[in-house]
Amino acid sequence: MIDYNYFEYQAKIIRTKFVSDKTYLTKRFICKLGYTPNFCSPKSFNEKVTARMIFERSPLFTKLADKCAVRELVSAKIGDSYFVPLIGIYKCFDEIDFEQLPNQFVLKCTHDSGSAMICRDKSKFDVAAASAKIKNHLKMNMYFRKREWHYKDICPKILIEKYVDLYIDPKSQSTITTCRVHCFEGKPAYLEIDVQDSEGKDYSNMYDTEWELQPFRVDLKENSPIALAKPQQFKDIIELSEKLCFSYGYSRIDFLLSRDHVYFSEITLTPNAGRMVITPMEWDLKLGSLWLSY
Repeated sequence: MIDYNYFEYQAKIIRTKFVSDKTYLTKRFICKLGYTPNFCSPKSFNEKVTARMIFERSPLFTKLADKCAVRELVSAKIGDSYFVPLIGIYKCFDEIDFEQLPNQFVLKCTHDSGSAMICRDKSKFDVAAASAKIKNHLKMNMYFRKREWHYKDICPKILIEKYVDLYIDPKSQSTITTCRVHCFEGKPAYLEIDVQDSEGKDYSNMYDTEWELQPFRVDLKENSPIALAKPQQFKDIIELSEKLCFSYGYSRIDFLLSRDHVYFSEITLTPNAGRMVITPMEWDLKLGSLWLSY
């Protein structure tokens, strides 16, 4: 069977030899967002994210993007109690002894996005399918997929973490799947709350730091039709975000919420590879104006 994704990935590797990051990212930017960017004097949020991808080369960015290495950096800021408990770190899939794993767990790669697999019942977990997926991800380098250079030198490994029962909003009975805190100049500004209702439909709400629903959306996601109650962990989320900004002009700190705890998930420096669809469009400029140091 032909693996289209494999050939597409190989084509992307070849393309890096002939097409510069700036040229590639400019074309993708125009195609996705519909306007010509100015990376020399960026104004919009997406322009600044993409300019960061082209011009900034801090080794710290690579450590922050590495799901294994970032634990040490985060631990130095907030301690170890906010991590999802780690079951194991593996160099290859065949090292994993599934007999020794708990009935529920989460498996993912350290060097990319989109590789996570959730096991809610080990007796029903398709190990063969997981093996094929993870082995494929281990062979791929995120830099070649989206030109996010800080992923290029991450050593690929496999993490297995404890499964966490996610927080259910008491008003809407929707599950909060992710809490993303957009921070500018060392301060939390907006919280992007992803939720899934009881029928499996996904929504996303954007709030300010007073838990006021904001008049803009990202990635064309609809707002939840039922208002969400402010989580009891809200204060902790804000305080942890302030500690984890790492003094950069912009960073996004992601958390998972359980009924009574906040868990650190990841730090993102180039969301959507600089091609985040923001609606209404003027909010692309408004968010960009908060990033003063660029």
